[in-house]
Amino acid sequence: MNGWMKLAAALFAAVSFAGCSLLKVAVATGDPLSKEQMNVRTMTRGFYYDMAGEVARAADSIVAASPDVNVRVAAVRWKIRATRAGVTAAMQGIPDVALADLWILCRRMNEGFAQAPDSLLFGLQSDIARDAALRLDRRAGRLARQVLPDDRYALMERFVTDYVRDNPASEGDETDNTTLAWLEYLRAAGVEQDYATGSIAEVLADVNDRLSGQTQQVTNSVSWSKDIFEMRLRQDSLRLQVGAQLDSLERSFNRIVVVAEHLPEISDKVLEELNRQATQLIWTMNASVDNAFADFDRQRGELQQYVTREREALVEQLRATGDELVRTTLDAVPGLVGKILLYVVLALAVLIGGPFALGFWLGGVRAKARIKNEKLSVDGSV
Repeated sequence: MNGWMKLAAALFAAVSFAGCSLLKVAVATGDPLSKEQMNVRTMTRGFYYDMAGEVARAADSIVAASPDVNVRVAAVRWKIRATRAGVTAAMQGIPDVALADLWILCRRMNEGFAQAPDSLLFGLQSDIARDAALRLDRRAGRLARQVLPDDRYALMERFVTDYVRDNPASEGDETDNTTLAWLEYLRAAGVEQDYATGSIAEVLADVNDRLSGQTQQVTNSVSWSKDIFEMRLRQDSLRLQVGAQLDSLERSFNRIVVVAEHLPEISDKVLEELNRQATQLIWTMNASVDNAFADFDRQRGELQQYVTREREALVEQLRATGDELVRTTLDAVPGLVGKILLYVVLALAVLIGGPFALGFWLGGVRAKARIKNEKLSVDGSV
């Protein structure tokens, strides 16, 4: 309570002297990013959304054109992995590192698809993925040339080429973070990296972009995982098992028609067998539905937990930013109040001491004049 009272008193004093021209309060908000860095960050994240859309369209084309369920599942998995790696690379805090990682991702995808045979990719539809990867690699290079100065672009081009050559990616290894490697590469070239994090508004906008991108990616991954589940459901042993049960039921009905009128005892046994098989069929279908909904509930719970963690992290960052702002303001208030009191004392000294000193000086002048006149009078009388 005492702390809040002090804060309120300090704010009241600051508001009271707001009209004074001597009052100037400046609160530090962090060094803003340069225009070049903001341009790199904006264009990189815009390129990620274009890349995710092109990969999704290419994968959907493969799914629509291929009759092989394994090829369709592989296309959907490529879509999930590529977009997940893309959002991880593009939403980094250092704009240059985000651009380099996204370029490395496109370069690896292009070279990997170009070298792999059709049997390891998407069969007869592999050229669709190869064309998309080639376009994305070229677009990433054009983007780097557009947003970076010539000297920095040359460094990044050599860095991407060397890194992809020295660090071949295996499946699931597309999300390398090259922050340390890029900074060391710049330092070896005699270039110092700017570590500005941006103003409060820029930091909040960056956090919002990251949260939005990750949330959208998780939502898409859940939806695409459901597509894989549906593809498998139409092809796995469960479908064969249900079909076998239906065939058995059909045979049982045929036997009922043949023997029902002549052999009641056999009809009762057939009905019992029919009931048993129908029960098994119902159990099988219930288990399949329960497993499907359990999987959906689990994915929904994971998505909810992720969104909750991101929201808590955002709230914690906002709270820390607010605390830092309040501390900075309170640190500036004592010095400001001291300056105001100094100016008040000086004003009082001028307003009160000035007339007193002037009167004292005039009194001395008059006293000297009177003494001089009296002396002249005495000399004249003598």
